[in-house]
Amino acid sequence: MSSSLSIPFPIPVAMDSAPRATLTPVALFKPLKHRHLVRGRVTPLRRRLNAVTPLRCSSDGDAVINLHVGGMMCEGCANSVKKILESRPQVLSAIVNLASETAIVSPLPEQKTAPNDLKQLGEELAQHLTTCGFTSALRGYPSITVFPQQNK
Repeated sequence: MSSSLSIPFPIPVAMDSAPRATLTPVALFKPLKHRHLVRGRVTPLRRRLNAVTPLRCSSDGDAVINLHVGGMMCEGCANSVKKILESRPQVLSAIVNLASETAIVSPLPEQKTAPNDLKQLGEELAQHLTTCGFTSALRGYPSITVFPQQNK
């Protein structure tokens, strides 16, 4: 698509009785050819940045904890959740995705011994996030949901 808006109009060049010269049409703008400059669309680069990639910490399988995290409104909230999770002594690293409202937590190697330990750590992390203002639930265990306690 190489269409551009052009307006042909005569422009007088000389004021005498000689024939008038006109200028050629001038292109006022050119269409955007770069998708990443178009406002309001999700570009492939942003889609790749928002993708959650599983974090592999050991060769013995998936030793990660998946959490559903609600209440995040912006990237600042997602960064806060990441800092909250990584401040815990049992956590090696955390990846937080704002778009899918998920957090993938990689525990320290000594926490990866048994599945029950991972489940217990996931419950503790979900409870801690909830007390910090982000509703959280452990994913993969539908019967376990942590809600904030209401004062009566």
